[in-house]
Amino acid sequence: MNTAPSLTLSGVSHAYAPRTVLEDIALELPAGRTLALVGPSGCGKTTLLHLCAGLLTLQEGQLKNGFLRPAVMFQQPRLLPWKTTLDNIALGLKAGGMDKRQRQTRASAMARAVGLDALALEQFPHELSGGMQSRAALARALVLNPDLLLMDEPFSALDIGLKSQLHRLLLDHQAEYGLAVLMITHDLMEAVRLADTLLVMASEPGRIVQRIDIPTPRSRRSELEVHQTTARLLQEPAVCASFGLALAPPPDTPAAAADVAGVGGSTLEIHP
Repeated sequence: MNTAPSLTLSGVSHAYAPRTVLEDIALELPAGRTLALVGPSGCGKTTLLHLCAGLLTLQEGQLKNGFLRPAVMFQQPRLLPWKTTLDNIALGLKAGGMDKRQRQTRASAMARAVGLDALALEQFPHELSGGMQSRAALARALVLNPDLLLMDEPFSALDIGLKSQLHRLLLDHQAEYGLAVLMITHDLMEAVRLADTLLVMASEPGRIVQRIDIPTPRSRRSELEVHQTTARLLQEPAVCASFGLALAPPPDTPAAAADVAGVGGSTLEIHP
């Protein structure tokens, strides 16, 4: 008997009267997998994430969350301004009743793992750069040892170098601890790099119009394959509509066409 936890939704709809923002949403996220939601602004991605996090009351449909230790990472770091970085990272541990010495030790170790030094831990949020605040927010989520991480565009405001570092931190942590990740992103290449499955959403009302499975394990995806897969997806009408782009023209050369179609030796599984 398979006892691995999962997050499953079926027939989920949600409205902010009189507007329906989600309609007949169905998805399944098993342990250890990453699912990325992509779609235009206003299609209900954040509402869907908040439903999964228990921050909104389910109105219609079924939502079953078998994970015991969910954590949320928001688009903005949301650090408490009157607490030091260390205390912000340890906030969830304190809420869980862990004693001060133990939670500070654990929070310090996680801070080091995401690249925060001792000086940063003594500082307050306004003294940190945007990148350091994002590192602290990631540490605050991961220090809880979650089995499910819900992420609402947490890397969207970061430069490419820092974004790449945090991607690697997340992938390494996921490989070691096997947590499941449900993420929202407007960065198609980020979704291809981090996710096993992309769910493409459309708006009015918010609904899933395409599922794209990427068979190559995350740990084995080269940068070349990520770029080629992204190029392949930009040939998909639903993906282009999701990002507000004109449909990309087919490649001009046979070699380029072969690269895009083959996606570095992998075959995408695209489901309407």
